[in-house]
Amino acid sequence: MKLGLAALALLAFAAGCSQKETTSSSNIRTQGIAATMKVTTGGQNSSVEAILRVGGDESNTYVILENGDKLTCEAGGETKDLHAEAEGIYRNTFATGAENTEFKIALLRDKDDDAVSNSVKLPAPFKIGALPSNNPSREKDDVTITWDPSGGSDDMTLDVTGSCIFDEHVDLPGDSGSYTLAKGSLESTGGSNPESCDLDVTIMRTRNGTTDTNLDNESTFKAIQQQTSKFTSAP
Repeated sequence: MKLGLAALALLAFAAGCSQKETTSSSNIRTQGIAATMKVTTGGQNSSVEAILRVGGDESNTYVILENGDKLTCEAGGETKDLHAEAEGIYRNTFATGAENTEFKIALLRDKDDDAVSNSVKLPAPFKIGALPSNNPSREKDDVTITWDPSGGSDDMTLDVTGSCIFDEHVDLPGDSGSYTLAKGSLESTGGSNPESCDLDVTIMRTRNGTTDTNLDNESTFKAIQQQTSKFTSAP
């Protein structure tokens, strides 16, 4: 019985820790706000997102902008407000995805310091090359994934997801334009009865920007060029 009560108490504690909490921006100095900002594009439009937290970038306490406080973003000669789409999460879109387009996000405060020096430039766009159409085997076949153009200095990552595998994430070594998923590197979820399924391949080219020193020092600003393609994989 004691063990059961302890387990229930632990579950209750874990559930409580995972709950999202909020606080008004009126209660927080600018230096206490950790802003996780990013711009994501894969074509002609870019999505801008800013997540505001208090207590660091992994906190579960989100900041609600109130009493005259707001976020704006400038890109391509246009300035827009970022609108709340969830508690502490602010977004908008811009009709541009061109290389080196600069995005500037400003946190404007009614009764505390502004934070206007947040900026990032989009990395170069790219396309994923043709993926296999012959249903390669995860156990027996290598699969080479290509993208073009390549050769830059921005960070590259690759994600492979699908209903028949455990998600695979790879920090690509440089921007060579090619990466091979070695046979046996994708782990099936079916145990002794693996299945075929469609796999989504997502490549991201990421560039880090700068953040205002008035914000919490865990604030970040990233720009991402992202492309996704798919192929059918056999066991």
